[in-house]
Order: sequence, then C-alpha cells, then structure tokens
Amino acid sequence: MVYEEDQMRERVLALMHREGITQLEFSNMIGRLQSNVSQILNGQRHIPREFASQILKAFPKIRKDWLIFGEGTMYDGEVTLSEVLVQDTRPRLPKSMSGGHLTDYYDGEKRALCQEQDIVKQFTDYDFSMILKDRHMSPKYERGDELFFKKVTIIEWGKDHILDTFEGPKFAKVYDSEDSYICASYDMNEFPDYLVPKNMVFGYYRLVGVLRIL
Repeated sequence: MVYEEDQMRERVLALMHREGITQLEFSNMIGRLQSNVSQILNGQRHIPREFASQILKAFPKIRKDWLIFGEGTMYDGEVTLSEVLVQDTRPRLPKSMSGGHLTDYYDGEKRALCQEQDIVKQFTDYDFSMILKDRHMSPKYERGDELFFKKVTIIEWGKDHILDTFEGPKFAKVYDSEDSYICASYDMNEFPDYLVPKNMVFGYYRLVGVLRIL
C-alpha cells in the first residue's frame, strides 16, 4: 500500500512537471489547501480516497488508469515511449531524484521528469546522461560535468560505473570483494573507499563519455 501510494505521488509530481505548474497552482486547481497537498506529496499523510477524482476533474485529459495504476500514457491520445522515435534523443536525469531504480527514469514512468537531449554523437551508444552534483570523483571528474552511461551486465573492475542501489546511485571506480563492491575515488585521502553490499545493487552502468563545459 505504501509503495503504491509512493508511486502515485511520483505520477502527480510528473503531472505538475508536464503541466508546468507550481504546487500552489495545482492545489488551487484541485480545490485543496497547499499545506494539505504538501503533506500528501511528502508522504506525511495518506492519499485521500477523493484525491484522484479531484485531479481527474481538474485535468480531464489525464487518463485514470495512468494516474491510479500507472498503466499506459499520461494523456488520452498520447503515444508510448516505444512508439516515439526515441533514437534521436536520450534523457538527462534530473539532478534531484526522488528514489526508485534508474530504469524508472530513463526507460519508465519517471522519464517525464527527465530532460530530453539530442544524442551526443561522439558517444555512439548510451542510455542516459546526468550532471555530476558533487566532487567525490575529482580531480578526474568535477561538479557540473555531464556523464554518459550505458547499462551493462558485467562490471569491468577498476573502471568507472554507477551502481544502482537502495540508497540511490553510487558513482565510483568499482572493484570486487567477496560480498560487496569496493567503491573508490581518484583522491583516496579526501574520499576514502567504501563498500556497497552486492545484495543492495539493482544494476550496473558503465561510464562511456564525459563532457565538460569550460
């Protein structure tokens, strides 16, 4: 039940993003106080039974099955990702990700939260890009670099990967250990190695390119 509510909260946030409206504007449109909507979307309150009907009344083009169950597309008449010529674009993941697997963002219902970018042709094959938020992989990579990743099934030890974990994505040089992955930076004095248990990892993404705006 909690998981299903969290998923619906993500869809409501995606709706607000697509419509380009603030939380206050959204609250006014569905006839609720902003403080009430904020508590619902932050998980401080359960989603009321009438919440979906209020949204559907204010946004008649939104599909009920999408809003409540996450099935199909957001809008009536909208094509699915598989029907769109997505080979011309790739998603740039949002700087602030609210949980969930990386696949939810670049190839799932949270893709609406991403920014579609024309393919960077010097990197022939990648699934998504993201802007580096911190400097824990400096001096090789710095805050603001755009990194490009490809999903893989085998880790190349000592190479730069994202590990998709319960605690969010971990970007590091990855080495093998018995029950864990060793995650290393390029400045061990400032950023020491740490371990990620293998049973906490959903998937692996190999770094295939980087762009730096000078």
